[in-house]
This record gives sequence, C-alpha cells and structure tokens, in this order.
Amino acid sequence: MSRSPVSPPVGKLPPGSREALRRIDEEHRRMGELLSVLVTTSDLARVAPLLADLRALLVAHFAGEEGPAGMHEIVAEGAAHRLPNVQRLIEEHAAIVARLDALTAEVAACAAGPLARALAGVCELVALLRRHEAEEEEIFSEAFYVDLGGNT
Repeated sequence: MSRSPVSPPVGKLPPGSREALRRIDEEHRRMGELLSVLVTTSDLARVAPLLADLRALLVAHFAGEEGPAGMHEIVAEGAAHRLPNVQRLIEEHAAIVARLDALTAEVAACAAGPLARALAGVCELVALLRRHEAEEEEIFSEAFYVDLGGNT
C-alpha cells in the first residue's frame, strides 16, 4: 500500500494508531479518485451522485479524524506542537461539508431549472425538425410520384 504524503512512517506511530492511519489513507485514496472524476465531469446528471458519494465519504472521514484514534489523537501523542494546525483543519471540516451541501443544492437547482428548460427546449426542437422533415418528405414524394408521375 502506498502512503499518502502526510502519513508518518509506520515505525514512529504511537501505539494503536496504525489501523486509524490505514483507514485514513484508504479514505484519502478514495477521495482522490472521486475528486479526479468530479473535476473532469461536466454532466450535471453525473455530478449530483458523485457529490452525494463525496459527502458520505467526507462525513465518515471527518468523524474518524475527529474521533478516538483520529488525527487529533495521533498528533497529540507524537507531535503535540502541531495540534494548533490540526485543530484549524478539524474546524474547517464543518465549513467543507457546508460548502458541499450548498454546491449540491446549486447543482440540483440548475438541473431542475435552467438545465431542465434547456433540455426540454432541445427535445422540442428535435420534435419540430422531425415533423418538418416528415412533411417535406411527404410533399416531395407526393409531388414527384403523384403529381409529376415520376417513376425512375
């Protein structure tokens, strides 16, 4: 298993922290995969479920980091001088989830509003053009075969 750049060497971990670190590393890997897909996706129908997956992952991940054997405890046991930085990051968790929730609502509103209207407009245009082409074909066929007596 590859280590994330923030993971300390396993031999220097406080006792009981190895499993938490493995879990955190795996969550960071899954988060990286989701973020890579999100940043390259422009299809809102695909973005909405990806954001839901990201939210579920983040809520569990943040709870693990904040809970027993989480980031705060690991750093407190081995590098207490870094606790203010860890605390700042932990405090940022709620803001990240709030931003994700706002973005999810924005995506949903767009998909239900302007995007839905635009897609409905595309469908209406397609239906209009298909009807138009069918009438054209009918007129030309009748004119050629019936009125002009065209036989090839």
